[in-house]
Amino acid sequence: MRIAIDAMGGDHAPGPVVEGTLLARSVCSADLVLIGNEPVVREALGGGSGPLGLPEVIHAPLAISMEEFGPVAIRKKRDASLNVAMRMLAAGEVDAVVSAGNTSAIVAAAKHFVGLLPGLRRPALAVPFPTEDGRPVLLDAGAYAQSGALHLAQSAALAHIYLKASRGIDRPSIGLLNIGREPAKGTRAVQRAFALIKRSGLNFTGNLEPNDLFNGQTDAVICEGFVGNIVMKMYEGLSEGLIRALGGKVRQSGSQNRAELNRIFDSFQKSYAYQHVGGAPLLGVKEPVVVAHGRSESEAISSAIQLAYRIAEDETCRKMAEQLEQDSSLADFKYFNALLILENLKNKWGFAPK
Repeated sequence: MRIAIDAMGGDHAPGPVVEGTLLARSVCSADLVLIGNEPVVREALGGGSGPLGLPEVIHAPLAISMEEFGPVAIRKKRDASLNVAMRMLAAGEVDAVVSAGNTSAIVAAAKHFVGLLPGLRRPALAVPFPTEDGRPVLLDAGAYAQSGALHLAQSAALAHIYLKASRGIDRPSIGLLNIGREPAKGTRAVQRAFALIKRSGLNFTGNLEPNDLFNGQTDAVICEGFVGNIVMKMYEGLSEGLIRALGGKVRQSGSQNRAELNRIFDSFQKSYAYQHVGGAPLLGVKEPVVVAHGRSESEAISSAIQLAYRIAEDETCRKMAEQLEQDSSLADFKYFNALLILENLKNKWGFAPK
């Protein structure tokens, strides 16, 4: 198995990306390939090869910055590291791609070069959200800022087939993130998404309020990317603040209690530090693509690579495609959405279209 890593993607690339790749080589049996400006990547590699030697480097002279508009950048910068990695994935030269770069560019490149599963309009980022009972997935976490009702409903279908394929949950429970539990709450898109998902055969639990995110009520939480990205970044900041505060308490504690506090602190870090999650799979793409946080340091990059390895090894994308062929959710959503549009026209104009 080969995994391509976009060496030039990220706020501080290529340094942390290269370090994370070297770190992953000690725990991941895949061949790791760094894609980027070769002289720059070689300089970042330095002499720190680790016990397994240096990873392969494939030259890509250009990089897509975090400030660029993704869809335009992938067309103008054909030889950018991200584009080269995605073309290799589409050609079967690698089995997965990992990037901490510009999210809109990653999504655009994945759609353009690799393609979506049949029937989907767009992919969605699925981020594991830590709770005491496990890690329900939240999507979309930032692939698209705005979503219509049909996009939200398709995200629910993606969550359903992903959890069946990756975790073996036969009927995963799915909630819709909203400001209240009542069906009439939220924006028009969210209200219509509620109506669409409720009419489907999915195990829909209804609206979910933000204060319920940590109690593990559902296996998946659906929201538009703008909301999901804010939720995840707020959570990251909160968890980092709590980890700093707990670390200070441990250091100030007496020697008698320090061992127990250290145990609690280590357990909390493993459960709630985003670095241990590392990245989010871009669901709906035909092949494994993992998006890491732009500010990822080496540990988070290593975790993202390990996630990509697990997804590729388990053939999660192939299983999702098979589940989608057997599942009628996407067709049902399109049908129900057309009915809702007709109902709105009838209410607006006072007649029923023939």
